[in-house]
Order: sequence, then C-alpha cells, then structure tokens
Amino acid sequence: MICFGKSETGPVRSNNEDYCAYEQIGDYTCMVIADGLGGEACGEVASRTAADTLLDELRVMLSADDSKETIGKVICNAFNSANRKVLLDSLKDSSMRGMCTTLSAAIVKGRELVIGHIGDTRVYLCHGSNIIKLTQDHNEAAELIEKGLITEDEARSHGSRNRLVKVVGENQYLNPDIYSYNIIYGDLIILCSDGLYSFVGTGDIAAAVKNKSSLEAICDKLIALAIRNKSNDNMTILIGNTSLR
Repeated sequence: MICFGKSETGPVRSNNEDYCAYEQIGDYTCMVIADGLGGEACGEVASRTAADTLLDELRVMLSADDSKETIGKVICNAFNSANRKVLLDSLKDSSMRGMCTTLSAAIVKGRELVIGHIGDTRVYLCHGSNIIKLTQDHNEAAELIEKGLITEDEARSHGSRNRLVKVVGENQYLNPDIYSYNIIYGDLIILCSDGLYSFVGTGDIAAAVKNKSSLEAICDKLIALAIRNKSNDNMTILIGNTSLR
C-alpha cells in the first residue's frame, strides 16, 4: 500500500496546527492525522505529539496475528497514551496550558481497515465512484445535524462546527470511536482536516480521484481547490492506495 500526504498552512493562518504521518509497521499500514488547538504554537505541538505518540505505541503493541477486535483495543490504548502525553506536556509548561487536538488513525492489514477517531478530522473511503465518510464529527454542528436542526451543507459553514465536544488532551480516560470495515483492492483511504473538507465536497473528491492520477496530484488538486474556495484554515490530506505497493 502506497501513501502520500500533504499539509498547507493556507493563505490566512500564520502557522500550521495540522499534522499527518504514515508508517509501515510489519504487515500494517498506519495512517494518522491530527488538527491541534490552543493558539500560538500550542496546537502545532499538540497535533504532532499526539500523532507521534500514537505511532510509537502502535510499533510496540501491534502483532501480526491480531484480530480486528484486538486491533481496536490496541488503538484505544494508543489513543489514551497520546491523550496522557498531550495533557502532561500541557501541565509542564504554562504557555501550553489547555492545548488539545483531534486525532484520527486508519490501520490497514490486507483487506481489513480499522479506524480510531476523536474530533472532526475525517476518514473517507473511495470505493469505485463512491466517496463514503467513515467517521462521525465530534462537534456541536454534528449534534445539530443529528437533531435535524441543520443540514450537512449548512454545517460546513455553521459557527458551531468549530466547537468540539471530544478532543485528545483531556483529563479523563478516552473512548475513541472504533470502526472496522472490509475493503477491496483498488480502494483509496483518505484522511483530511476540516480546513479541506469544509471547502471541498465529496463530489469534488470523487472528481479528483476519477482519473486515478498520482496520489500527489490528487492532494495538490484538492488543496488548490480548497484555497480557491476561500479556505481560512490549515489544510491537510493523506491518501492510501490499496492497489499500490
């Protein structure tokens, strides 16, 4: 499986609080994305710390014969390690007090995909011509959608979309959303931050991947489109192609 990721500060923000990374750990392809909060450099520190800590834990805890259920438990433990690290670092330095981050991870082994998720970074699956959102946002806008008070389109620009209800960096045990899916040869797995998906719809993503061009070209096209659509946030996208090695 081949992955490619790109992160841009964008035309409005002065620093980039997004972070993405991927790594092959034995038979597993591990993809992770985070969008930090806290202002100044704190968000940038939180996102990198959480993602790197999660990958550190996966290197130690993943085993070749793990079942989907075991992988889910491993991911949950790794999320809590990341949570403790971000929280403790924030308490050690008063300038970073209160920093936190979203965190989404996609773990692929063969035709199995397991996702861990907290916050409003997203994981999509490109299956044929269909773009399927695999995660649920943990923000107030998503709660309003669930109650039928606003639509998905309205949520993209709604003020409550920036108010998160679950983050990494809290002083409590985390229960990240864990999802398991079966995928097939040729599927694309796409992780992205809200600075991208709030300004680029699923139809735009489908159009970008339709020609099966390089992963780098797809990332470049979607980030350029988000900028053209007046994105006012950092933009990050990470794609894994199950048909490439």
